[in-house]
Amino acid sequence: MRGRWASAAIGAGVARRRAGREMDQQASQYEAQQQQAQQQIEAQQRQIEALQHQKQQPQPQPQQEDVTQKLLKYAELKKQGILTEEEFAKLKADLLSKM
Repeated sequence: MRGRWASAAIGAGVARRRAGREMDQQASQYEAQQQQAQQQIEAQQRQIEALQHQKQQPQPQPQQEDVTQKLLKYAELKKQGILTEEEFAKLKADLLSKM
């Protein structure tokens, strides 16, 4: 009879240890999942902050005409006699000063 009780006690101890190890493994897996989820949340927060920062920065306005094109246009107007030398020089200086 004692042998059966001893065997049962040993078996119960083994079962408790196995259950304890399984619980430890499950707890480790849960912690790893929680850590991974936290990292994903932090990465998403960084993305949101970057997008908000990008949204707050003023967007550069596209130039309506290229400076070279304007100079060519002014030169053509001067060549046609529509602009005088002084007007052409003033427009050219104004254009170049804005660069």
